[in-house]
Amino acid sequence: MAAVPGVIDLFGVVPPKSSAKTRGLIHGAVNTLVLVLFTAEMFYRGNADARPDKVAVIVSLAGVCLLGYSGWLGGTLAYRNQIGVDHRYAGAGHWQERTLKSWNDPVCNSSELADGQMLLANIDGERVVVGKCTQGVVAFGDRCTHKGGSLADGTLIGCAVQCPWHGSQFNVNTGHVITGPAKREIKTYNIQIKDGEVFVEDPRAPKTKKAA
Repeated sequence: MAAVPGVIDLFGVVPPKSSAKTRGLIHGAVNTLVLVLFTAEMFYRGNADARPDKVAVIVSLAGVCLLGYSGWLGGTLAYRNQIGVDHRYAGAGHWQERTLKSWNDPVCNSSELADGQMLLANIDGERVVVGKCTQGVVAFGDRCTHKGGSLADGTLIGCAVQCPWHGSQFNVNTGHVITGPAKREIKTYNIQIKDGEVFVEDPRAPKTKKAA
């Protein structure tokens, strides 16, 4: 039964293209293999009173070892990657998440964000974080370049965002790495504010030349 919320977390909560996504897929695959092994052993023995032979013992031992490995993966997902953790008790309130139909739609009103607050916007397949730092409203990619942690789930202090997984920090204006373990900069986006509404510019749109 635990597989049901696990699958929901894997495809609804775990950041895409991250180490946690890979870890979650392995965790699910190993659990499935363990279930197959113990089911096969059950049919092999015939009934619970049958004395296990060498084959049954080896299959049981393999299943227990795999189950231990899978449990370690599950613990890592919860304690290191914070998957399934209730963020009300993890240091801060949970960030908002919105899905936009196109880049032409406003993400939010600038008055919705206080200093240090962030919002995650899914725009045309891209996960964009909109936050308010000391220099104003900014937009940057949600994916940490180290292991793919969600930066929207991190902390924005001044104009630096910290990944919640391993502590990498990035300048949200330039994307540059402030401190590792990350080595590559994050993606940043241009924004426009019209009548208080915050718009993120489509990075794939052709740049128009300004008239002289």
